[in-house]
Amino acid sequence: MERLDKIKIQTINSKILSGNFGKGKYFGYGNKKLISLVEIRTNNEIIGFGESLVGIYSSDLYEKNLKYLSDFFLNQSPRQALKICQKLQTNKFFFDSGLLKSILASIEIGVLNLISSYYNENLATTINRIYFSSKKKESNTVKIYSSAGSIKSSLSNLREDIKKSKRLGIDLIKIRLDINKNYEKKIKTLKANKMKFSVDLICNTYEKNKNYYNLRKFLTYIHRFNPKWIEEVLNVNDLHKFNEVKKIKPLSFSYGENFNSIFDYYNLAYYYKFKYINVDVSHITITDLIGLINLIEKKKLKTKIIFHCWGGIINLHTSLEIASLMKKNIEMVEFPIADFSLNNKFINSVNAKKSIIDLNSINRKNINQFYLKETKKKKLNKYSKYEFKFS
Repeated sequence: MERLDKIKIQTINSKILSGNFGKGKYFGYGNKKLISLVEIRTNNEIIGFGESLVGIYSSDLYEKNLKYLSDFFLNQSPRQALKICQKLQTNKFFFDSGLLKSILASIEIGVLNLISSYYNENLATTINRIYFSSKKKESNTVKIYSSAGSIKSSLSNLREDIKKSKRLGIDLIKIRLDINKNYEKKIKTLKANKMKFSVDLICNTYEKNKNYYNLRKFLTYIHRFNPKWIEEVLNVNDLHKFNEVKKIKPLSFSYGENFNSIFDYYNLAYYYKFKYINVDVSHITITDLIGLINLIEKKKLKTKIIFHCWGGIINLHTSLEIASLMKKNIEMVEFPIADFSLNNKFINSVNAKKSIIDLNSINRKNINQFYLKETKKKKLNKYSKYEFKFS
């Protein structure tokens, strides 16, 4: 086998795939959903795939900016590419947060998957060796929760989501609610089916949930049902009101999926004292994720991470692998059960019990081959038809 340091990155290309999604019931989507991947190939045809959260919302911007970023990595070895990724992030004007940071995260995942393929090992083992000198204890189990329940879905849709969650061995579900409508029946249905639950108000995209009177009424009502957490309770422009919101009722809150700067997350933990922060590994680099965890531990903060995962299988697989290494800091992983033709086969293959997934039930070493087959058999999609709609 050729030494890893002798291998060079030859091409970096975007791969845009669309799949049938959610039967048109999810806010911001029609009946299709896009995922934006990076495919990294070396001179000896080793392949690694990565994924970026921003590509779900605009694959056009993903493609254009990936083309710009790729020039930094071509003709470099995989190890050199990881060092370049770290070096670029020292430029705080361009790579500390935002679009380029998210795309950089996809390149980093792609390179790590490439290295994982080279050694024919789990991604967790690769990350453990590169970032932790193999000192972390690797686990084969990870705590997950099912994520479904569109704001636009019916009571019948919720019952289907509960049934699917139970079939997958998951007893904790996150639903999305419109607090301006009758939500009581949905909450009572969850309790009647003995489901633990959390609620996502998606206030950064669903403007109608910004109504403060209805928010107070909802939080007062939901408190008696003991939700695990309330997510995205405020629009980012209203985040300064969070300390007042906490006084309404003693509830656990989470926030942060739209952020990707280490200091944004630190402020959520240190200043606002969120119990959970929602980090997406396809939006923030692993380098910064580790830095954030180190900062939280140094300051002895109680905040834990719940991985946000609303993309494709690369996003989910990477989240599960990292969570298996960092159980002390990562509470659980979002497991999207919403009907999505690109994900369904993988989602339905997992083996879980009481919301604990057995990673041995998935092919952990072959994730690149999964998408290699997908990109070969599916016609790549142009972005414009399926762009996410915020209103």
